Amino acid sequence: MLRKYIVREIGQWTRGGLLAPGQGERLLADYDARHTGFNLSAVLAALAAVLFGAAVIALVASNWELIARPVRVLLIASLIVLSLAVAVISRRKNAHWVMEASLVAGILSYGAGLALISQMYHISGDETGFMLTWVTASLVVALAFSSSLSSIAAGLLGLGLLWMQIEALQFSAVFTSNMSASTITLMVALVAGIAALRSRSIVAGHLVVIFLICWLVWVCDTSIGIEPKVVLPVLGAAALSIGWLPSAALDGFVERHGWVTSYGAFLLLLGLALLQFDLSNPGFQVAMAMAAVILLASVLLIVMSGGQNAFVRRLAYFAFAAETLYVVSETLGSLIGSSGFLFVGGLVLAVIAFVVMKIERRIRAGGEVS
Repeated sequence: MLRKYIVREIGQWTRGGLLAPGQGERLLADYDARHTGFNLSAVLAALAAVLFGAAVIALVASNWELIARPVRVLLIASLIVLSLAVAVISRRKNAHWVMEASLVAGILSYGAGLALISQMYHISGDETGFMLTWVTASLVVALAFSSSLSSIAAGLLGLGLLWMQIEALQFSAVFTSNMSASTITLMVALVAGIAALRSRSIVAGHLVVIFLICWLVWVCDTSIGIEPKVVLPVLGAAALSIGWLPSAALDGFVERHGWVTSYGAFLLLLGLALLQFDLSNPGFQVAMAMAAVILLASVLLIVMSGGQNAFVRRLAYFAFAAETLYVVSETLGSLIGSSGFLFVGGLVLAVIAFVVMKIERRIRAGGEVS
């Protein structure tokens, strides 16, 4: 999708005289030479690794009782060592996606080995300890090989660890236990962030950001007593403030109207929506005031970042349309009945679609940067 967009833009620049003849082809060749994103062979290699790991786990588990204990341990260790050896050889031969697939298979085998050996030798422990050991191993692999798929796996396992910590501590009132668990989880998130930076994986980076947001909400809820519906709008407003600053203010570390703004807009609107849903039997004035805040926030997002960030613009469109339907349902829904509400709702959405079309044309005419 991204390459198709680049080809289209290069063609337009060439036709407009912004690029000399032949310069567009050189730019595209340079992009192809440096592009390290997913392709069909990469996806197939990763899927093959996952299926292979699952098949081995199923085979070992189904015949577990027929295999002697030392052989079981040797088999699991051999799978892990073989995966790492293939990864090392593939890296030396510059077979990038073979290395990635081998590492995924190794991480899966390691997790399966932990579970099966713990069961076999009746090693005591809980789910959080298991997840912490597994995610630690995946982080070591991700850092050692600068592997994008291993970094993604570490991010997913980190989210699993966070979930296990929440489940284990939700009935606990021991503050020191909460602090210890939250500190360990934060360390995992920070190391996962380093792994994502080393591998230059955008997906892993997004997972780490989501990980940190969930961690912060969890800590505020359990240790400080601030509910998520309050935390999320504050986080969103803070992220938007940073994302709207001139890029020079942050030395180019954060792109203006970039991904920080996207997260900020999402968190702000999500938090406002939670606030609205949690209002218990609000009066008409309170409900309309809350709706006005969300509508105003949507318009503000479009004005401030709509022309530079397509995600923020579309998110604001959706929020504005949903909130408008809510206002119509609260004000006219009981008066005009179900069929009348559907008709009026369709009419309102049609008007919003027309306005959105006009805004999109104006943005395209002025030149969009997203």
